[in-house]
Amino acid sequence: MKVNSMRIERKRLTDQIIDQLMAMVSEGKLKPGDKLPSETALMEQFGVGRSSLREAVGALSLIGMLTVRPGHGTHVAPSVGESVSKPLRWGMFVSWRAKLHEFIEARIALEQTLVGMAAERASETDIEEIRRGLNLLKSPKLTKRKAIQADLVFHIAIANASHNSVLSRFLEELRQPVKNWMEQKASLFGGYDSVFEQHEAVYNAILARDPARAQQAMREHLEAVGERLAAALLERRTG
Repeated sequence: MKVNSMRIERKRLTDQIIDQLMAMVSEGKLKPGDKLPSETALMEQFGVGRSSLREAVGALSLIGMLTVRPGHGTHVAPSVGESVSKPLRWGMFVSWRAKLHEFIEARIALEQTLVGMAAERASETDIEEIRRGLNLLKSPKLTKRKAIQADLVFHIAIANASHNSVLSRFLEELRQPVKNWMEQKASLFGGYDSVFEQHEAVYNAILARDPARAQQAMREHLEAVGERLAAALLERRTG
Protein backbone atom coordinates (compact mmCIF):
# COMPACT_ATOMS: atom_id res chain seq x y z
CA MET A 1 0.00 0.00 0.00
CA LYS A 2 1.28 3.39 -0.98
CA VAL A 3 1.43 5.85 1.84
CA ASN A 4 1.20 9.53 1.03
CA SER A 5 4.33 11.28 2.17
CA MET A 6 3.93 14.01 4.75
CA ARG A 7 6.73 16.29 5.76
CA ILE A 8 7.12 16.50 9.51
CA GLU A 9 8.68 19.77 10.47
CA ARG A 10 10.91 20.06 13.48
CA LYS A 11 10.28 23.21 15.44
CA ARG A 12 13.24 25.29 16.47
CA LEU A 13 13.90 25.59 20.18
CA THR A 14 12.91 29.26 20.16
CA ASP A 15 9.54 28.39 18.59
CA GLN A 16 8.94 25.78 21.27
CA ILE A 17 9.62 28.34 23.99
CA ILE A 18 7.23 30.79 22.28
CA ASP A 19 4.57 28.07 22.19
CA GLN A 20 5.09 27.36 25.90
CA LEU A 21 4.83 31.01 26.89
CA MET A 22 1.75 31.49 24.72
CA ALA A 23 0.16 28.43 26.34
CA MET A 24 0.88 29.77 29.82
CA VAL A 25 -0.97 32.97 28.91
CA SER A 26 -3.85 31.36 27.05
CA GLU A 27 -4.43 28.84 29.88
CA GLY A 28 -4.49 31.59 32.48
CA LYS A 29 -1.27 30.57 34.24
CA LEU A 30 -0.02 34.03 33.33
CA LYS A 31 -2.52 36.87 33.14
CA PRO A 32 -2.26 40.32 31.50
CA GLY A 33 0.04 42.44 33.66
CA ASP A 34 1.65 39.46 35.43
CA LYS A 35 5.40 39.39 35.83
CA LEU A 36 7.15 36.40 34.27
CA PRO A 37 9.40 34.20 36.41
CA SER A 38 13.06 35.14 36.39
CA GLU A 39 15.23 34.29 33.40
CA THR A 40 17.04 31.65 35.47
CA ALA A 41 13.74 30.08 36.57
CA LEU A 42 12.41 29.93 33.00
CA MET A 43 15.66 28.44 31.70
CA GLU A 44 15.37 25.69 34.31
CA GLN A 45 11.64 25.20 33.74
CA PHE A 46 11.97 24.87 29.95
CA GLY A 47 15.39 23.22 29.98
CA VAL A 48 16.82 25.77 27.56
CA GLY A 49 19.76 28.15 27.30
CA ARG A 50 19.78 31.89 27.82
CA SER A 51 20.16 32.85 24.15
CA SER A 52 17.11 30.82 23.01
CA LEU A 53 15.00 32.17 25.86
CA ARG A 54 16.00 35.76 25.13
CA GLU A 55 15.25 35.33 21.43
CA ALA A 56 11.76 34.03 22.28
CA VAL A 57 11.07 36.85 24.74
CA GLY A 58 12.38 39.39 22.22
CA ALA A 59 10.07 38.01 19.53
CA LEU A 60 7.00 38.13 21.78
CA SER A 61 7.81 41.62 23.02
CA LEU A 62 8.26 42.81 19.43
CA ILE A 63 4.72 41.74 18.57
CA GLY A 64 3.27 43.20 21.76
CA MET A 65 2.58 40.14 23.90
CA LEU A 66 5.29 40.88 26.46
CA THR A 67 6.80 44.08 27.80
CA VAL A 68 10.41 44.20 28.94
CA ARG A 69 11.59 46.98 31.24
CA PRO A 70 15.14 47.01 32.60
CA GLY A 71 15.03 46.83 36.38
CA HIS A 72 11.36 45.83 36.38
CA GLY A 73 11.45 42.47 34.62
CA THR A 74 9.28 41.02 31.89
CA HIS A 75 5.49 41.25 32.07
CA VAL A 76 2.54 40.02 30.03
CA ALA A 77 1.29 43.11 28.20
CA PRO A 78 -1.89 44.53 29.78
CA SER A 79 -3.25 45.14 26.25
CA VAL A 80 -3.42 41.39 25.62
CA GLY A 81 -6.78 41.44 27.41
CA GLU A 82 -9.53 39.18 26.17
CA SER A 83 -7.49 38.00 23.19
CA VAL A 84 -6.09 35.24 25.40
CA SER A 85 -9.45 34.01 26.67
CA LYS A 86 -9.41 31.09 24.25
CA PRO A 87 -6.31 29.25 23.02
CA LEU A 88 -7.61 29.13 19.44
CA ARG A 89 -8.31 32.85 19.34
CA TRP A 90 -4.88 33.59 20.82
CA GLY A 91 -3.16 31.34 18.30
CA MET A 92 -4.89 33.20 15.47
CA PHE A 93 -4.20 36.56 17.07
CA VAL A 94 -0.46 36.16 17.51
CA SER A 95 0.83 35.33 14.03
CA TRP A 96 4.55 36.11 13.96
CA ARG A 97 4.63 37.07 10.30
CA ALA A 98 1.51 39.20 10.43
CA LYS A 99 2.49 41.03 13.61
CA LEU A 100 6.07 41.64 12.48
CA HIS A 101 4.94 43.19 9.20
CA GLU A 102 2.21 45.17 10.95
CA PHE A 103 4.81 46.58 13.34
CA ILE A 104 7.10 47.54 10.44
CA GLU A 105 4.19 49.26 8.67
CA ALA A 106 3.13 51.10 11.83
CA ARG A 107 6.64 52.31 12.58
CA ILE A 108 7.13 53.55 9.02
CA ALA A 109 3.81 55.42 9.04
CA LEU A 110 4.51 57.03 12.41
CA GLU A 111 8.14 58.00 11.85
CA GLN A 112 7.50 59.30 8.34
CA THR A 113 4.99 61.73 9.80
CA LEU A 114 7.32 62.71 12.64
CA VAL A 115 10.35 63.31 10.42
CA GLY A 116 8.31 65.43 7.99
CA MET A 117 7.24 67.67 10.86
CA ALA A 118 10.79 67.73 12.24
CA ALA A 119 12.14 68.98 8.90
CA GLU A 120 9.71 71.90 9.09
CA ARG A 121 9.79 72.67 12.81
CA ALA A 122 13.14 71.60 14.30
CA SER A 123 14.97 74.25 16.29
CA GLU A 124 18.75 74.54 16.33
CA THR A 125 18.74 72.74 19.68
CA ASP A 126 16.65 69.92 18.17
CA ILE A 127 19.02 69.57 15.22
CA GLU A 128 22.00 69.47 17.57
CA GLU A 129 20.42 66.58 19.49
CA ILE A 130 19.72 64.68 16.26
CA ARG A 131 23.31 65.31 15.19
CA ARG A 132 24.51 63.99 18.55
CA GLY A 133 22.74 60.68 17.96
CA LEU A 134 24.20 60.49 14.45
CA ASN A 135 27.73 61.22 15.67
CA LEU A 136 27.41 58.56 18.37
CA LEU A 137 26.57 56.03 15.66
CA LYS A 138 29.88 56.61 13.89
CA SER A 139 32.00 56.45 17.04
CA PRO A 140 35.15 54.33 16.41
CA LYS A 141 34.60 52.49 19.72
CA LEU A 142 30.94 51.68 19.17
CA THR A 143 29.79 48.67 21.20
CA LYS A 144 26.47 46.95 20.55
CA ARG A 145 24.93 48.53 23.66
CA LYS A 146 26.14 52.01 22.75
CA ALA A 147 24.96 51.59 19.15
CA ILE A 148 21.44 50.75 20.29
CA GLN A 149 21.43 53.71 22.68
CA ALA A 150 22.69 56.04 19.94
CA ASP A 151 20.01 54.76 17.55
CA LEU A 152 17.33 55.46 20.16
CA VAL A 153 18.74 58.95 20.77
CA PHE A 154 18.58 59.66 17.03
CA HIS A 155 14.98 58.53 16.51
CA ILE A 156 13.61 59.99 19.76
CA ALA A 157 15.32 63.31 18.97
CA ILE A 158 13.56 63.41 15.61
CA ALA A 159 10.23 62.70 17.32
CA ASN A 160 10.82 65.51 19.81
CA ALA A 161 11.81 67.84 16.95
CA SER A 162 8.34 67.36 15.45
CA HIS A 163 6.94 69.42 18.34
CA ASN A 164 3.85 67.23 18.34
CA SER A 165 3.59 65.79 21.83
CA VAL A 166 0.83 63.32 20.93
CA LEU A 167 2.74 61.67 18.08
CA SER A 168 5.97 61.75 20.10
CA ARG A 169 4.14 59.94 22.88
CA PHE A 170 3.07 57.24 20.43
CA LEU A 171 6.71 56.55 19.58
CA GLU A 172 7.61 56.58 23.28
CA GLU A 173 4.95 53.92 23.87
CA LEU A 174 6.67 51.79 21.20
CA ARG A 175 10.08 52.36 22.80
CA GLN A 176 10.58 48.77 23.98
CA PRO A 177 9.51 47.10 20.69
CA VAL A 178 11.66 49.62 18.81
CA LYS A 179 14.58 48.83 21.10
CA ASN A 180 14.04 45.11 20.48
CA TRP A 181 14.08 45.86 16.72
CA MET A 182 17.43 47.61 17.18
CA GLU A 183 18.86 44.78 19.29
CA GLN A 184 17.87 42.23 16.64
CA LYS A 185 19.33 44.49 13.95
CA ALA A 186 22.66 44.80 15.78
CA SER A 187 22.83 41.02 16.32
CA LEU A 188 21.72 39.90 12.87
CA PHE A 189 23.55 42.49 10.77
CA GLY A 190 26.77 42.44 12.78
CA GLY A 191 26.73 46.17 13.50
CA TYR A 192 25.50 49.53 12.28
CA ASP A 193 27.96 50.25 9.46
CA SER A 194 25.50 49.17 6.78
CA VAL A 195 22.76 51.57 7.92
CA PHE A 196 24.78 54.62 9.01
CA GLU A 197 24.43 56.25 5.58
CA GLN A 198 20.65 55.84 5.81
CA HIS A 199 20.61 57.70 9.13
CA GLU A 200 22.85 60.37 7.64
CA ALA A 201 20.47 60.83 4.68
CA VAL A 202 17.59 61.43 7.10
CA TYR A 203 19.64 63.95 9.06
CA ASN A 204 20.76 65.84 5.93
CA ALA A 205 17.16 66.13 4.73
CA ILE A 206 16.10 67.60 8.09
CA LEU A 207 19.06 69.98 7.97
CA ALA A 208 17.97 71.07 4.48
CA ARG A 209 14.42 71.70 5.76
CA ASP A 210 13.05 69.35 3.10
CA PRO A 211 10.05 67.41 4.53
CA ALA A 212 9.41 65.29 1.42
CA ARG A 213 13.05 64.26 1.15
CA ALA A 214 13.18 63.54 4.90
CA GLN A 215 10.09 61.33 4.70
CA GLN A 216 11.47 59.45 1.70
CA ALA A 217 14.82 58.90 3.43
CA MET A 218 13.12 57.65 6.60
CA ARG A 219 10.85 55.33 4.65
CA GLU A 220 13.74 53.88 2.65
CA HIS A 221 15.72 53.36 5.85
CA LEU A 222 12.95 51.60 7.79
CA GLU A 223 11.77 49.56 4.81
CA ALA A 224 15.30 48.36 4.03
CA VAL A 225 16.04 47.43 7.63
CA GLY A 226 12.55 46.01 8.20
CA GLU A 227 12.71 43.75 5.16
CA ARG A 228 16.19 42.48 6.09
CA LEU A 229 15.13 41.97 9.70
CA ALA A 230 11.97 40.08 8.77
CA ALA A 231 13.82 37.89 6.27
CA ALA A 232 16.64 37.13 8.70
CA LEU A 233 14.31 36.31 11.59
CA LEU A 234 12.07 34.12 9.45
CA GLU A 235 15.10 32.32 8.03
CA ARG A 236 16.32 31.64 11.56
CA ARG A 237 12.89 30.34 12.51
CA THR A 238 12.75 27.93 9.59
CA GLY A 239 16.44 27.10 9.35
